[in-house]
Amino acid sequence: MATIGEGHERAAQSYQDDGLLDQDILTSPTLTNFNERGLLNGVVPILLNDINDSNRNSSTVGNCAVSHSSTTLSIAAGTVLLDGVFHSIGAASIDITSSSHTGKFPKNSSTLPTLTGANYERILLVYVDPAITGKIAMIYGNEVNTGSGVYPQSPSAHLDKQTIVLAAVRLTYSSGVAVGNVNDKRVFLRPGPLPLSALINSSNAATSPINTLITNNTGNLPITDMGFVFARDPTGLGSYPNGAGETHLFFQSDQTTSANVPTTSGGAYQITPVHRTSIKTASYNGSSTDVVLAFEPLGSQDEASTKLVEVMIYKTGTPRFIANLVQGSDFTISGKTVTINGSLGYTGTPTNAKITYVHAGHE
Repeated sequence: MATIGEGHERAAQSYQDDGLLDQDILTSPTLTNFNERGLLNGVVPILLNDINDSNRNSSTVGNCAVSHSSTTLSIAAGTVLLDGVFHSIGAASIDITSSSHTGKFPKNSSTLPTLTGANYERILLVYVDPAITGKIAMIYGNEVNTGSGVYPQSPSAHLDKQTIVLAAVRLTYSSGVAVGNVNDKRVFLRPGPLPLSALINSSNAATSPINTLITNNTGNLPITDMGFVFARDPTGLGSYPNGAGETHLFFQSDQTTSANVPTTSGGAYQITPVHRTSIKTASYNGSSTDVVLAFEPLGSQDEASTKLVEVMIYKTGTPRFIANLVQGSDFTISGKTVTINGSLGYTGTPTNAKITYVHAGHE
């Protein structure tokens, strides 16, 4: 398999002789995993976000890939999301004929798989079970005599909880149990980025979707304990919203469906830009001084010309001298530079200035 997305489409590894091709039948483990992915359960391919890693898109390196050597199944390390919880899966090698691994078969009464003789086969599934030591479990179905024209069926007892099947293994007979082939059954949840297109009301750009989404058919919010995240231009939310003209995240709560700032709890809340507070201290002796901040301060949403910046000048020694300065009169702001004016007329001799400002944490 060339890429991580081809696990169900093409088999090119020595231990695989089939994937999910056009003429194939969907197997129950595949359907199970597709259903689980609909519940946002699956393997998280962390390396996809490591753009400099040559294996970032590999279908066989890491990410809980399953291979085999003789009767030993090797599971690569990876990360799995199950029922809203992340689980780290450590690399493991499990000999399915070794009595030391009976605990890996909880749904088979902790007994190892056997086969009666020639032509007999079973299907064994490798799946994630956080309740098992190592979090890797296995289950096998009933054996059948393929010489009679029947084929082994996948087991289903593991479906009593949410899980992810990593591989389906065909067990064949060769002086005992042997591994015929291993089929990749993983489904993946991309770790990011998550693209969001803005929800737009072309007739009134200042209106939030209010749970009407694209169809303009009004939904049923408020519903207790429900809400949704969406993206839109903050223009129209308040007097001078931060991020106006850009696309930012919003959360529609379950309590009200007000389009703008609600008068009661609930409604559409702007999530980004995130307001962060930082403090910058500089020397100030009464002369005009420029102080360069790490980030550009955000503006007040009530006054277009006012930035969320406070400046206090003070004297380090005694007697103590402290004065709070007035924005626009005692200091000005241009981009990331705060200019504290000289000769402010305060009684006392300052030595320092402390600047407290709110920013969004980005350039």
